[in-house]
Amino acid sequence: MKRKKRILLGIGEIAGYYTNLKKGLDELGAKSYFFSIDAHPFRYGHGDKRERLYMRMVRYFLQKKISSKKRKSILEIWWTLLLVLSIFPLRLSIFIWSLFWCDVFVFHGTSSFFHGTSSFFEMYDLPILKLFGKRIIWIFHGSDTRPAYISGSSVSKNYGCSIEKCIRIAQKQKKWIKRIERYADVIINHPTSSQFHEKKFVQHYVIGIPIYSRYKAEHHEAAVVDKKLRIVHAPSFSECKGSSRFRKIMNKMREKGYSFEYIEIVGRPNSEVLMELADCDFVVDELYSDILMAGLATEAAFFEKPSVVGSYASMEDMGHLNEKLIPPTEFHHPDEIEDAIEKLITDEQYRLELGKKAGDFITENWAPGKVAERFLRVVNDDYPEEWLFDPKDIRYLHGWGLDEENVRSLIRQTLEFAGKDGLNLSDKPELEQKFIEFANDEN
Repeated sequence: MKRKKRILLGIGEIAGYYTNLKKGLDELGAKSYFFSIDAHPFRYGHGDKRERLYMRMVRYFLQKKISSKKRKSILEIWWTLLLVLSIFPLRLSIFIWSLFWCDVFVFHGTSSFFHGTSSFFEMYDLPILKLFGKRIIWIFHGSDTRPAYISGSSVSKNYGCSIEKCIRIAQKQKKWIKRIERYADVIINHPTSSQFHEKKFVQHYVIGIPIYSRYKAEHHEAAVVDKKLRIVHAPSFSECKGSSRFRKIMNKMREKGYSFEYIEIVGRPNSEVLMELADCDFVVDELYSDILMAGLATEAAFFEKPSVVGSYASMEDMGHLNEKLIPPTEFHHPDEIEDAIEKLITDEQYRLELGKKAGDFITENWAPGKVAERFLRVVNDDYPEEWLFDPKDIRYLHGWGLDEENVRSLIRQTLEFAGKDGLNLSDKPELEQKFIEFANDEN
């Protein structure tokens, strides 16, 4: 009898994706191991009592470092020292153990074993895995590959940087992606944030986003006859998610005489966000998205609550998706968002139907076991050609978290400072030319 492949699910978490993927693989009886060496501010996947004490200790050091950094105290140096002394031995021990025990390695973003810890080990961990005949799957989630010059976080007030640094970040992104493409057997990503890719990749929505929450089973909504309409917005990046615009729209809706509660949740644990989603009527997610249904909208759909999503992207930009794989949201151009919000406020039947469609979609396509089934086809190299997307077909220019005027300005600054080489798109001359034309378009 052929032995089941043992799967290592990286060493970090992204919005609960890997916690839920592990759950789906467990449901199917697949052998998988998940190590989360991070301190996510929303505490996805934390609190597993089966985790080794040493791993929980390292995460504790990381949490302390992050909190002390906000106060800029001497404690930051202390916690940083403890973290440096503890995290490398942990990564090394997992690497050695998995090298002899696991067959498939799943990474995301920049989360190889030694990224950011040791230049020597960082250079050789992937070649060593290939030398041992391991299968490598790399999953990207958007911000990790989106060119810095079309990313709102690059120029945001809290996280922004100069155009010179932005260009250097883009160069590093391109270099890192080329290295991953050299060693990874399969890459999974969204077409709208894959401008730096050169090889074909599996479309993210073909696999899906595994979603599960114990709060759905535990939640019992109170029967209130005159319950006021509740709208939730929970931005991870308020500036880039369009929060200020949403507030203005809500004020206009009140001026029109509509009665509702508007709730913004910022910097709270995921468990608190889920409870608010369970009680709301609909969600306003983000204004300048480059995907159809991101994390918050996905979690809202789990509770059969619809989401409003703004985007400059067309359905064609999203890739060659089967209609059944397209998640249902109130998806509109940013200029149409006010009308979309008003429609969900006023049309209860439409709102409930859209929420039901979103919930059914999640149940039928993105339940952990369903996602794990498709993921195992990638693991076993048993997936069809139509799952792949060729980056040469990318034509999307607007990025994420920026209105059209700002993204055009950022591209123009990149060209003025570094010429077309600053775009790092010489392998895709048609896309490169479209960016140049877009930057110089005065309309």
